[in-house]
Amino acid sequence: MDYLAFDLLVAALPAWLALGRRGLGSLPRGPLFALAVVALAWTAPWDEHLVRTAVWAYNPGAVLLRVGRVPAEEYTFVVLQVVLVAAWALRVQALPVRPVSPGQRTWRGFLAWGVVALGGGVLTLSGGHARYLGLLRLWAAPPLALQQLVAGDVLAARRSARLRTALPVAMWLCCADRAAIAQGIWTIAPTSSTGLAVFGLPLEEALFFGLTCLLVTDGLLLAADPVVLRRCAGLLEFAHRCSGRVTYAISTRSGATRRPPTKSADLASCGTLARASSTRGRWTSRAPRSSRHGRAAATRP
Repeated sequence: MDYLAFDLLVAALPAWLALGRRGLGSLPRGPLFALAVVALAWTAPWDEHLVRTAVWAYNPGAVLLRVGRVPAEEYTFVVLQVVLVAAWALRVQALPVRPVSPGQRTWRGFLAWGVVALGGGVLTLSGGHARYLGLLRLWAAPPLALQQLVAGDVLAARRSARLRTALPVAMWLCCADRAAIAQGIWTIAPTSSTGLAVFGLPLEEALFFGLTCLLVTDGLLLAADPVVLRRCAGLLEFAHRCSGRVTYAISTRSGATRRPPTKSADLASCGTLARASSTRGRWTSRAPRSSRHGRAAATRP
C-alpha cells in the first residue's frame, strides 16, 4: 500500500462514513478551512526538519510527489485529519457547540504546557534517543498553551465533548500508524526514538496522534464558541492599540509629533466626520450667498 492509498483508506473513507447522510455541507466550512491552513503552516517546517534530520524516513516507492523533502501525501493527510476530526465531532454531537458557563480563568493550563515546551527544548538540545520526543513537545506545546491562555475555562467546561471527539480518532489513527510502519510506508529512526512502545507503536507516534487530535478538537470547539470569538476580538483590538503606540514611540524618536491613537481620539474623529457630513449641505449652500455679497461689495462705490 502506498501513502496516497493510506490517506484515502485511513482518513478520507472514515470521514465520509462518519458524515453519513449529512454530507460535506454539514461541516463548519469557515473554522475547518482556517484550521487546515493553520495546521499546514505550523506543521510544514516541523515535518521538513524531521525528514532533513532523518528522524522520519519515507519509502520512496510509496510516495508519488514530494514538496521539498516531505511527501505531498503527508500534507494531504494533515488536511484529511482535520476533516476526519470534524466529521467525528458531528457524529458524536460535539458540534454544533452548546452554550456552557465558563469558570474562572486561570493560568494553570498555559503554564503547564509552557513547562512541557521547556522540557522539549531540553530534550532536543540533549539529542540522542530523546530527540524525537523533544521535537514533538516543542511543536505541540505552544499552540496548546495558546488555546489554554485564550479559553482554558471554556475547554474545561467542554471536557466531555473533547474526550469523546479526540480519543476515538486518536486510537484509530494509532492503529493505522502501526500498520503503516509495519508495511514500511514510513519509519522512525531508532537513534532518535526512546524505544518505548504502546501496544507495538512507538511512544512518540502515539503521543503525536493524541496531541494532533486534541489540537484539532479544541480548535474546532473554540472556533464555534461565541464567548471565545468575543475574547479574540478583544485581543485583536488590544494588539491594534499596542501596535499604534509602538508606531507612535518610533515616530517620536524619528522627530514626528503625532499623538498616540486612543479610543477617545478615535471617537472624536468619528464625531468630527459625522458633523462635517451633516453640515456639508449648509456649507455648499452658503457659497453662492458669499459670492453674491462679494460681488455686491466690489461694485459698491
